Amino acid sequence: MPSDYSPQILGILNLSPESMVKESIATSKDEIETRARTLSATGADWIDLGARSITPDSPMIDDAEEQSRLLPALALILRGQHSISVDTWSEATAIAALGAGARAINFTGGQIGSDTLDVIAENSATLFLTFMPYGSAYAMRDSEPAQISLDRVIDHLAPQIKAARSAGVHEIVIDPNLGIIHAATDDESKIHQQLEIIWNLEMLRGLGCPILLYAARKPERLARIMIASAIIHARADYIRTHTPEMIKRLLNVNA
Repeated sequence: MPSDYSPQILGILNLSPESMVKESIATSKDEIETRARTLSATGADWIDLGARSITPDSPMIDDAEEQSRLLPALALILRGQHSISVDTWSEATAIAALGAGARAINFTGGQIGSDTLDVIAENSATLFLTFMPYGSAYAMRDSEPAQISLDRVIDHLAPQIKAARSAGVHEIVIDPNLGIIHAATDDESKIHQQLEIIWNLEMLRGLGCPILLYAARKPERLARIMIASAIIHARADYIRTHTPEMIKRLLNVNA
């Protein structure tokens, strides 16, 4: 890859024991500290903390349980001087996380409210805005599959960007959502949907924000590498991944 391309990497640390990617899960103090150190050592610029699983058949938890998992881990990792983003669709959890020292909110809900935007602005935090047509991963379970297109992604994100800017949020990153996909979507449609977005990032760049893409955790190793490579060739500004070392290896191919 060209030497001038250096995306920010978000390394995933799941605090939810029901998460699908088992090697990303850390629940005890030692596990959390070890996972955070490993992510940083292998190339992560951010630790992306999530405490509520999007796995379609996982038990549903409330905000109180999410925060009981999240806030102690956040305090623990902050001692290591890591930059931390918090992956949540709960505005109450987002506000609590900012109060506890998170530097970014990776918001995976449908719409973010003005009060939350005000708190993000007051904390000079980064906002990752996700295209989410269902409201939340829990709401998606009882919804019909949404029609996904780049136009719909843009129509969804544009007013939220405008509202965030009006609230004084200066660092806004957009995520067209390669990961939270309706369970009824077949594999062919899922891959087609993901690649259509990756190949057409220039349409999203018209929104005037850096772009985050998730290096989707495919079951097969070569499929994981192909998706990550496609994201790198599309020159995403931020890459969210369970495996920062794979992203680093791909960035160094033909460097």
